[in-house]
Amino acid sequence: MIGVEVETSIETNLDNVVQKVNGTEPEVLHASFDWVQEETLVLIVKVQNEKFDYCNFDLCGKKMIDWVKLATSMCTQKILESESLILDFLKKYAGEYKQMAVLYSDTPLLQKSTFLEIMKYFSAKKMNFLPLQRGFVINSDFVDNYENILSTPFVDFGTDDFYVVNSSKRLSNAFKILNKRIINFHKNQGVVIFSENTTFIETDVQIEEGVVIYPNNIIKGESYIGKNVVLESGNYISDTIICDNSIITQSYLEKSKVPEGKTVGPFEKLINETL
Repeated sequence: MIGVEVETSIETNLDNVVQKVNGTEPEVLHASFDWVQEETLVLIVKVQNEKFDYCNFDLCGKKMIDWVKLATSMCTQKILESESLILDFLKKYAGEYKQMAVLYSDTPLLQKSTFLEIMKYFSAKKMNFLPLQRGFVINSDFVDNYENILSTPFVDFGTDDFYVVNSSKRLSNAFKILNKRIINFHKNQGVVIFSENTTFIETDVQIEEGVVIYPNNIIKGESYIGKNVVLESGNYISDTIICDNSIITQSYLEKSKVPEGKTVGPFEKLINETL
C-alpha cells in the first residue's frame, strides 16, 4: 500500500475513505443492497480516443475507468475492450445473473450512491430495460430484445454522474468536480481547509479530524495525515505518514514518515526517510 510501515487500522480506513468520498459508506451497502452484489454483473466498456488516451489519464489519483469500477465495486465486473462486444457478453452471462449493467469508462463522475439508486429504481419498477444517459441496465431474460430497444428514452439520475469525458475541456471539468467532492468530504470530517482552490487532495489520502490545511498544498498517493496536524502553505506530500500534532511548512515529503509532534521545514526535502 504505502511506501513505509502503516498501522493496520490506517490501512483498513483507506478503503473506507475512498468509498465514502465516492458517495456511499460500506456499511450502507451491506445493510440494504446485498441483492445488487449477488444478482448484478457490471460490464464496463473501455472507450478509446485516437487523438488522446483519456481512459488512462490520472484524475485525482485514479484512472477514469477506475472511478467507474469503484462506483460499482460491490458487483462482479467485466471489462470490454470494445463496444461491439456488448451483445456477446450479455448473451454469455445472461444465465448467471438476474440483471446486467453496461457502463462506460468515460464517465468517471459516476458515484456509488447513484449506481445503487439506479439499481433500486430498476428493481422497484420491475423493469426489463433501463436506458441511462450513458449505458443501461437490462434484465437477463430480456437480452434477446436488446438491439430492438436501444432507442428507448433514458432516465436521468444526476447531472454530473454521466458527464462524458471526451475532450481536454471536459477532462479539466471532471477534475474540478472530483477534487471538490474530495475537499467537501474532508471538510465534513472536521478538516479545516483555508483555500479550496489551491488545495489538491487525491482520493486515497486519509486525513484525521482537527487537521488545518493552509493554501497551496498538494497531498497525493496513500498519504496519512494524523490528528491536529498543521500543513502550512507550500507543501508537496506523497505516500507519506504524518503523525499527530506535527507541523509541516514549505516542504517536499515522499514515501516518508514524520513522528508525532515533529516540526518539518521550511524547505525540507524528505524521500524514503523516517525522522
